[in-house]
Amino acid sequence: IEMDPLPGAIFFVQDFISDGASPAIKEALEGKADAILSDIAPPLTGHRQTDHLRIIAAAEAAYIFSCEVLHRGGCFVAKVFQGGTEEALLNELKKKFESVKHAKPAASRTESSEIYVVAQGYYGVNGNH
Repeated sequence: IEMDPLPGAIFFVQDFISDGASPAIKEALEGKADAILSDIAPPLTGHRQTDHLRIIAAAEAAYIFSCEVLHRGGCFVAKVFQGGTEEALLNELKKKFESVKHAKPAASRTESSEIYVVAQGYYGVNGNH
């Protein structure tokens, strides 16, 4: 999806998991990031469990990337679908962030399984406070 330019923001419209996406983003950052927001949505199949697993895998890839680029104290937000395995991601986030919650945006349809995981207060690579 193309977006209108936003001052101070750089948009990447590509497959994050593909080769070349992560290094290109790291280069554009020119150092560390204060926040990583992942609104990644793989193409949906219509099969609820398959779609859930695919979006969790994308969120996990974004989380791994965030551990490489976040400043201490930074935050990570990622879209996921509820479906059972999001708990494992939340548990991983709790190892590296002071606060981990999930939120459902008001704009999200009630029947949608879409939620966002919100992790704040990144500890650092080794997980030490």
